[in-house]
Amino acid sequence: MGIQLAGSKNRPRTWQNLLGKVAWVIVQVFLWVFFISVVFPMIWTLITSLKTSRELFASPWALPKVPQWDNYVRAWNKIHVGTYLFNSVKVTALSLFFIMALGSMLAYALARFDFPGNKVIYFYFISAMMIPGWLGYIPAWFLLRDMGILGTHLGLIVMYTARSLPFTMFFLYAFFKTLPKELEESAIIDGASLIGVYWRIMMPLAKSGLLTIAIFNFLGVWNEYFWALVTISEDKLKTLPLGMANLYEIAHYATDWGAMFAGFIIMLLPTFTVYAIFQNRLTQGITVGALKG
Repeated sequence: MGIQLAGSKNRPRTWQNLLGKVAWVIVQVFLWVFFISVVFPMIWTLITSLKTSRELFASPWALPKVPQWDNYVRAWNKIHVGTYLFNSVKVTALSLFFIMALGSMLAYALARFDFPGNKVIYFYFISAMMIPGWLGYIPAWFLLRDMGILGTHLGLIVMYTARSLPFTMFFLYAFFKTLPKELEESAIIDGASLIGVYWRIMMPLAKSGLLTIAIFNFLGVWNEYFWALVTISEDKLKTLPLGMANLYEIAHYATDWGAMFAGFIIMLLPTFTVYAIFQNRLTQGITVGALKG
């Protein structure tokens, strides 16, 4: 009788351990399937970028017999990937500068200073995050046309900056809000100006949040396609996503599939490099932001 009772007490724990192991196996299988589904297309694209068009159709899954590095040269020169890349770097760098400068100053002012209309401004930017982005395309198009910057890189930079400011402010607001006020008061007593406090004290303390939101904004601006499609018509002004969208048609008529896949790899390299370098800080910044929020 006593042995049966002991067995009945241990049975639920045994089932819990078994279910835990089964759940762990399922999670691992799911993660491996997801990993393969993401990495395999990238590896296949890299391998294909080193093949001739004939090799691609004759043996799509085989390794190239002789790596065709000329594909990258043709993609850079003939398909103008170099021009598209330069345009994307220019637009992304300037957009990121204005987004981070304006967003950090706005978040700092709203988080650290009490003034009439503080909450109104804060909730105004928060409400902008609730509006679907595509609703603003038509009004923004007419606005940029009236300003005379439609179809220019300046128009793209203005649009990307305005679109990214609300989330940037919202994200950084939590970081600045939780910083101790004693640091500001001590710096002001020592003679520091408000700009000095912002630049020398608050910015270094919020660097994890700044880096995290900078990476998010970089990915968003770098990969943006639709607004560039609507506004940019000149081929020499096209950004990389917009220019790469035309590669299919170019490769279809020119049968230069190797150059097209080489262009895709060139487009992926900056994004992959940024994530590979900053992945640990990105995870740390998201965790800190969640705890502070």
